[in-house]
Amino acid sequence: MNENNPGDSAGSAEALDALVESSGVPLAAVDLSSGQILAVNEPLAAVLGSTSGRLTDSSCLDWLAPDERHAGQLGLEALAGGALTGYQAVRRLPHAGEPDQVFSVWVTAIDFGGERVGLVSLIPAADHDNQFGTLPPLPRVPEPGNVILGTVDRFWRIDRISQDVTRVMGHTPEQSVGRPVLAVIHPADAPAFLAAVEHARRGERAVRLDLRLSPATQDWIKVTAVIATISPGDPPALAFALIHAGADAVGPSGSSREMQLEAHMLRIADELRAAGLIPRLKQLPANTSIPQLGQLTSREWTVLTRLLDGQRVSAIAADLFLSQSTVRNHLSSIYAKLGVDGQVDLIRLMRQDTN
Repeated sequence: MNENNPGDSAGSAEALDALVESSGVPLAAVDLSSGQILAVNEPLAAVLGSTSGRLTDSSCLDWLAPDERHAGQLGLEALAGGALTGYQAVRRLPHAGEPDQVFSVWVTAIDFGGERVGLVSLIPAADHDNQFGTLPPLPRVPEPGNVILGTVDRFWRIDRISQDVTRVMGHTPEQSVGRPVLAVIHPADAPAFLAAVEHARRGERAVRLDLRLSPATQDWIKVTAVIATISPGDPPALAFALIHAGADAVGPSGSSREMQLEAHMLRIADELRAAGLIPRLKQLPANTSIPQLGQLTSREWTVLTRLLDGQRVSAIAADLFLSQSTVRNHLSSIYAKLGVDGQVDLIRLMRQDTN
C-alpha cells in the first residue's frame, strides 16, 4: 500500500481488511508484486486448517507445491501487469488434516486504494471441481441477465451462443454463429486475449480479462470475459461467459466505501459462477445442429446443462439459489423453445446431437 502517506496506507489496509472479513466466501488479499498475504478471513483459514494470524504476512506461493510455484508466480505477474484480471486454477495446497486435499482457486485483481491487489478465494475441489456449486449465499446473488454464454470451435469461430447476445450486443444468435472470434474483439485488446488463452491452455481452468467487443452499433461495448479451454488444439476450442452492465466497475467514485466493497464482492461472485458455468457448455450441441438453442437465455442454458449432468430439480435450485418452482418454470420454457414434451425427450434430443 501507499508507503509515501502512512495515513492513506493505514486507511487502505483497514478497508482491505473490512473487504476480506465481510465476505462469506473463503477470501484472502495478496500483494501481487511479492505474493505476500495482506489479509485473510476466517472461512479461508478454516478451509486450510490454519488461522488468519498464522497466514497473514506469509507468501501465498508457499501454499503451493514446489513444482507449481513458478506457474503461480507467472500468474501473479500477469495480474500485476494487467495481462489478466483474474484466473481459476486447481491446486494442491497444504492442509494439516488432509495433506492430499485439492482446491479450486480463483484469483482476481482489483484496484484498491490506488494499488492493484489480488483477491484469492478457494474451496475444496469435489468431483465437479470447477463448478463452485458449494459457494455460500451472498446478501444478493447476481442474476445472469446480462451474461452471454457461448463457445468457440477449433477454428475460433463462434459455434454456440445464448439468446442474451441480442440484448447486449444487438446481434442475433444466427448472426453471431460462424463469426471469427477475433473479428469481434477490439484490435488493441487482441494481444491480451491471446495471452489469456495461453494462460488457460497452460493449466488454469478459467481466466478473466476485460475486453471491448463490436456490437451491431458502431460503439464498442466493454465486457468482462471469463474464458476456458474445453478441448486441446492449436488454437484450442474455448468456452466463454461475457458479463456486461457494471461488472467491470466498483461503483461511482463518489460512492461510499461500503458500496464499493459490496460491489467488489458481488463481482467476484458473478465471476466465480461464470467460471463454474462455462466448462459445462461443451455438453450442448452446436447452434447449427439445433438452432432453437439460440433462443435459450444464459439462465436456461445453466439449468439445461445441470439437468444433463444428472442433477434433480432440488439440486439445481440449491446450486443456483433459486426456488424449485422457478427451476421448473425455466424447464417449461426450455421444453417449449426446443419443442419437446419433457425431460426424457429433452435429454434424448441433446444426446442425439452430441454423440
